[in-house]
Amino acid sequence: MKKWKQITLAAFLCTWVVTSSQSTSALRANEFEGNEDAWVKRCSVAQSSSEMATKCAQFKTYYAKQSTQLQNEVSSLKKQISALDDNIDKLAAAVKKQASLVKTIEKKIAMNEASIRLINSDIRKLNKKINALQRSIDERNAIIIKRMQDEQATIGTNMSLEIIMGSQDLLDMIRKIDGLNRINEQDQREIDKIKEEKQEQNLQKSEKVRLKTALEETKRNNEKAKKEAEEVRKQKQVLLDKFRKQEEALDEKMRSVKVDISTIQENMINITNAPNGSFNFTTSGKLAKPVNGSISANSFYYPNGGVHLGLDVAVSLRTPIYAPANGVILYANNPVSTNSGYIGNTTGYPAGTGNSIQMLTRVDGTTYALSFFHMAQENFSVRAGQKVSKGQLLGLSGNTGNTTGPHCHLEVINLGNMAIDTAISRFQSTADFAWGNGWGSAGLANVCSVKGPPCREHPEDVYGYR
Repeated sequence: MKKWKQITLAAFLCTWVVTSSQSTSALRANEFEGNEDAWVKRCSVAQSSSEMATKCAQFKTYYAKQSTQLQNEVSSLKKQISALDDNIDKLAAAVKKQASLVKTIEKKIAMNEASIRLINSDIRKLNKKINALQRSIDERNAIIIKRMQDEQATIGTNMSLEIIMGSQDLLDMIRKIDGLNRINEQDQREIDKIKEEKQEQNLQKSEKVRLKTALEETKRNNEKAKKEAEEVRKQKQVLLDKFRKQEEALDEKMRSVKVDISTIQENMINITNAPNGSFNFTTSGKLAKPVNGSISANSFYYPNGGVHLGLDVAVSLRTPIYAPANGVILYANNPVSTNSGYIGNTTGYPAGTGNSIQMLTRVDGTTYALSFFHMAQENFSVRAGQKVSKGQLLGLSGNTGNTTGPHCHLEVINLGNMAIDTAISRFQSTADFAWGNGWGSAGLANVCSVKGPPCREHPEDVYGYR
């Protein structure tokens, strides 16, 4: 026959069993869509309620579907690339799609890595909380047992239930039952607190299991995402090589059409009846580098083929661009947002240049027309007709027009000994950034190593980049 203490403790242990009801309401996908980053962060830590744990489980399902869709897009793009012909529009669309995929995958990797850090940190916190609650539960349990033992010694409550029911008389039974009631009354608050702490501990243990599972899944998903990113980057180079070889034809087609000057008049220099010599500049020595960065593509060819009439200097967004010499601004316009560029984008003048500037200068007797393409929209610091000094801020670098990323595209036209006033007059009547030297493959027939001025110079040499 078991003692009453054992019966009481067994009944008490039963109160530790926690049953938590989970919400069965399903969240629609649109409650997560566009807020993935916030939900990843929210579900990378222990939840304080079973309802939120359920929502995190629903988000996990949604996020897994997104990952599968992304994998399918990567595979689909790979098939499209292998089937592409030399159609410039299809190539441009594929490059744009590829760039979007890279951004999506890189964002996913960053979110996963942040999630891994959060989960690891929260598992450590959960371990401390679970252990602290267990110590509290053990201490309260010890207090209850001690009190029971004290009462048992006083009123004989360690007797079995059968002995209580077989008391000598009614008064004897009442005395023993009253002792048991007093034990329950004194310890009820402790028991309730233990139940509350056990519920909290059980949720934390459940969340610890969920987070450990999530941690391993996130690590696996991140490795897959990194492989996907590498695959898409390889696709990018294949696409770019194909596109660059066709781009010259696109440039020539877009930029060789005679422009209606009235449509860009407000962004062009407009000097009438200016006295001769009004814009003579006395600059000597080599032109200064207009922007500091690394060379991503030299003139007059791309590294893997395709005509490239200028020099690309790779820089971060909003890197300062300075006037390389004293001069005057022929054209300045910033119609598009700073980070809006993509392959095949025709915005800006000349077409595809985004936000652009052209200025005139004269150095040691030689007149130059200097172009700056793909600039930022903000801090555009000059206007057409304005005189500028060497080292003066022109604006900032951007990612505008026909681009694959932030950079500054530089072109240099050597005008020989043409007077500044004459050059201004000519630009006012033609608005030709190429100064008769053409675009695309036609531009290669008019480089200074082949013919005299006006002709195209290597910006690398003029600015001292090499």
